Amino acid sequence: MLKRVTNIALAATLLLLVTGAAIPAPQEAVEKRPKDQKEFDLITAFYKETTDAAKKLQLLAEWEKSYPETAYGNERVQAFMLAHQQAGHPKETVEFAKKYLVLAPGDLQANIAITSMTTALYPAAGDAEKPQILKDGEKAASALLGASKPAQVSAEQWTSAKSQIDLTAHQTLGWIAMQRQDHPKAEEHFRKVLEMNPKLAQVSYWLGTELIAQGDAEKNEVALFSLARAVAYEGEGALAPEGRQQVAEYLTKVYSTYAGTTEGLDDLKMMAKTRPLPPADLEIKSSSVRKFEELQKSRADNPQLWAFLDLKKALQGAQGDTVWADLKGKVTPKMKLYVVSAAARSKTISLSSEEGGAVEVVLDLANMMRSGVGAGRQITFDGVAAALTKEPFKLTLTDGEVPALGISR
Repeated sequence: MLKRVTNIALAATLLLLVTGAAIPAPQEAVEKRPKDQKEFDLITAFYKETTDAAKKLQLLAEWEKSYPETAYGNERVQAFMLAHQQAGHPKETVEFAKKYLVLAPGDLQANIAITSMTTALYPAAGDAEKPQILKDGEKAASALLGASKPAQVSAEQWTSAKSQIDLTAHQTLGWIAMQRQDHPKAEEHFRKVLEMNPKLAQVSYWLGTELIAQGDAEKNEVALFSLARAVAYEGEGALAPEGRQQVAEYLTKVYSTYAGTTEGLDDLKMMAKTRPLPPADLEIKSSSVRKFEELQKSRADNPQLWAFLDLKKALQGAQGDTVWADLKGKVTPKMKLYVVSAAARSKTISLSSEEGGAVEVVLDLANMMRSGVGAGRQITFDGVAAALTKEPFKLTLTDGEVPALGISR
């Protein structure tokens, strides 16, 4: 299955960078003090626990139960948020993050927590809750894009962290737009993500689907390239084998629908393997373009066949009676068709535009043939238009001339 991106690991890494202890050690507090030794011991125990999220949550619950009122109220809310995030509890993380934003508006940690948990929280939520989850995620991710450097972080650390924060924000904003079916906005954010980190095959897949959803013919080639990237890319950030197989099957389907063939698909995958976005001059011919080019080539290679096909179409069209009135009694253009039958010592040749096809033209010759003509041979001829049946189509010509057989008027 295609993986659902949660950003939990990334957010945890960023939080370690931008924050110190969630609660200052009691002995370091200047204005705030524990109520008694027991609260001091609880805070100290929590402060010392760094790896066991379940233990941290247990200590916080005991502290909250024993001391509902505390000088460290703000810090405790923040501590609950970080502990739930460390434990991988999306719903609780977001609940405490929203509480902490009320206490500390614009807090970087809280906005990272909400942003990183949005994609994990949304799928399991009820329909009534989902709009608010997206709204909260959008607000938090947007705040991250405009975040300023925390005082305790060096400029060098912030430069590195901010690029990761912005990538997470754009990825979440793109994912939110995708849930809302705002395809252009999703495209905008996913493009930025891939410019920042070209190794995210999942985002390439999302970009491809969002481009297809827009129904813009100008974006079809980028869409197909993005899907090919998701299939072909290997290494860090690649799709799992099962997900890659699913995308590969989908890519083959949409490519063959668009191009009318799978020709060129392997070359596209090879190109996409080495870059996240296509070159500006990428061209994948659509089936309509291929058909047009094939038609133009056929017309150039077989002008006398098309002289007949165009005449037939005109005679069967809305103005067919007018065309026939103008043609009847006149010599037709030279045409080249397949012989259906032409017996020896006969003056009649039956012809079709397709080898072995139904008779479309009956050509009465000016002179008798001494020997027959084999079925399937192509001959060039003209004649005087004498009769027409539109359905089934049959054009009868008299006084026919076939230079290759030495028959002339």
